[in-house]
Amino acid sequence: TDPCPASRSLGACGIDGKIGFTYSALENHFANGTLLFPEIWLADTGRECHSEEAVLPGYEIRRVHGGDFPGIIQSEKAPGVPGRVFFELDSELITKLDRYEDTFYKRIVVPTQDPAGNLLPSQAYVIPESQRAVLSGEDWTREWLRTHALAEYFARHFA
Repeated sequence: TDPCPASRSLGACGIDGKIGFTYSALENHFANGTLLFPEIWLADTGRECHSEEAVLPGYEIRRVHGGDFPGIIQSEKAPGVPGRVFFELDSELITKLDRYEDTFYKRIVVPTQDPAGNLLPSQAYVIPESQRAVLSGEDWTREWLRTHALAEYFARHFA
């Protein structure tokens, strides 16, 4: 079976009114940084997966100190972080993503939204408040990575 079906259904996700979101074996994943580059996603996961544009409200994105990659952290004043939700990933893909990400990130459930404002419960790697110091004050954008460091980043991680 295809671990990344082209289904937009949230059937793999449910809402638990008491503690947040609950998941079945398949999970949605919100990507907001380097994994938004198709060549990086494919090199890391080995598969193309159905995805759609999304935003994560209440978060901001910054460059990691000394790095060319970002981290996201909660922020009441931020307009939100743009990205993509990759739908219904299996445990093998989630394990690959866990290995790709640095240890200071924490994978949590977040309430992303599609362009129409519909809720897309997803998991994302965020910087917990206790790790805020790993972030610089510099903004991080895809365009910045594309023009300043993408080739070097790719070679460092996947060559």
